[in-house]
Amino acid sequence: MRPLPLALVALTAMTLVLGTAQPFPPAANAEPFNVAPAPPAVRDFMNRAVPPPRVPRPMRPDPRAASPTIDRQSQALRAALLPSPTGDPFFDRWPANLARMRPGTVLTVRTVTPTAGPALDHPIRRAVQLKFATTDSHGAPSVGTATLVYPTVRWPGRKPTPVLVNNVAIDSLGMRCTPGYTMSHVRDAGTNAPDRVPPTIQWALDRGFIVLVPDHEGARMAYAEPIAAGRVVLDSIRAMLNQDDQTGGNLGIGTAPLVMSGFSGGAIAAHGAVKELDRYAPELTGRILGTALGGLPADFAMLPGSMNANLATGVLHVATLGIIRERPELLADANNLAQWMMMSPIKDACTVPAGLLGPTMWPMQLLSKSGDPFHSPLAKQLYAITAMRGIPSATPLFVYHGTFEWWVPAAGARQFVAEQCRLGVSVEYHEFPAEHFGSAFLGYPDALTWLASRVNRTPFRPSVIPRTISGCAN
Repeated sequence: MRPLPLALVALTAMTLVLGTAQPFPPAANAEPFNVAPAPPAVRDFMNRAVPPPRVPRPMRPDPRAASPTIDRQSQALRAALLPSPTGDPFFDRWPANLARMRPGTVLTVRTVTPTAGPALDHPIRRAVQLKFATTDSHGAPSVGTATLVYPTVRWPGRKPTPVLVNNVAIDSLGMRCTPGYTMSHVRDAGTNAPDRVPPTIQWALDRGFIVLVPDHEGARMAYAEPIAAGRVVLDSIRAMLNQDDQTGGNLGIGTAPLVMSGFSGGAIAAHGAVKELDRYAPELTGRILGTALGGLPADFAMLPGSMNANLATGVLHVATLGIIRERPELLADANNLAQWMMMSPIKDACTVPAGLLGPTMWPMQLLSKSGDPFHSPLAKQLYAITAMRGIPSATPLFVYHGTFEWWVPAAGARQFVAEQCRLGVSVEYHEFPAEHFGSAFLGYPDALTWLASRVNRTPFRPSVIPRTISGCAN
């Protein structure tokens, strides 16, 4: 049986939605329409209309697909929805003895100076890529990569030169969409835009920072999964320090102070890192002097209401697939249409193409076997895991957000700040009169100024841009 054209399936499903919708307005305290369960007729139609995809059998086992929590058939499906290889062995190959290596063990090192400068559109002195051992969110062995970029100007503050661990908003599914791949290859039409927008890396280099840029989505490109991302970030720091120590200071790091930043998808990674720091990499506690988080989706439970069935739906689809790659147990609620989509070229999409999926505005309910993807036990478990509530940040925080955020509501950032204050963390919160992208450009200069003040142990003086300032000092 051939699958029905997706446009026909969606049109029929939406017709059923409208035909079975309640004729009376919902109660005042009811959830938005785009979060409510699909009517049973729609759910049943979607489960019948699309046949299961043909899952290819890999010629050789993919180490990224292995998992003790799913059966062999599900592992084959997982392998089919993972990103395609890049063709560059630096990113594609896994060592056979990876399970015996400590997280942060350096596997390969190479210089990428000739391509990194043009990729960043900025002068650099040197760029080095590190490939290292890490672990996924379940503790299984994995591989990570990161790029260390050196400025052409001297750090004007306290010596030694600090390192900024900058987590860019990769927000993608394809292995060629990482900043590491971009900086080691000739830039082309598919290169990821967030490597340069906003220009946090470039500003940091102009201020004299050495910048470490982790490919924080990991070997599975698990966009939006904070625990795996946080571990990649921490292990990239370990790898940098290990390589510097093993080469007699060749990287020039030594006792350099470390600070960290991330915006949007990059903030998810930095959030995971500060929450995992004390228990996963306790030797780094105290070495990282501060972390700046901008546009943080702190509570994923808020996102269906703000991103489902509207122009942000493409991003929500991509984030869901990213999390499923890391947590394959979520496949249990993915219907056949969802599986077709996850195995399609979408699995290798970068930020811009992924965002353009939004105009389809297909509700997530159309991709769920249960028709209720936002209230299931799996969903509630996911919300709890990704929020990482009750865990204090292991570093002081500078948090910035937009008051008029419609995709990532400011209420989530405010609740995050309030909780971290209750847990005894020092937090400075700046809320700008902007939405997501506006707050990125308004906030990142002050974020870097705050991080520099942490390194130099000087008072932080914000710019004159209007904003609401709150937080706590502990």
